[in-house]
Amino acid sequence: MSTVPEVLVARHCGLRVFGFSLITNKSVLEYGTREKANHAEVLEAGRQAAVKLERLVSVLLERMKGKGLV
Repeated sequence: MSTVPEVLVARHCGLRVFGFSLITNKSVLEYGTREKANHAEVLEAGRQAAVKLERLVSVLLERMKGKGLV
């Protein structure tokens, strides 16, 4: 789940890009581990971060708008 392919295509099309990513879980890298990936935990982490992310994006857009960047 990378933003890199999307950015490459957007830049190829001449679009300006501003991106950020939210890390919602750690990767399970060891085959023999008892630890399992948990989709419910990923969804919960995203839900908890949603309010903060909404505020962050709103503030960024307002500041960019004030500087004529949007």
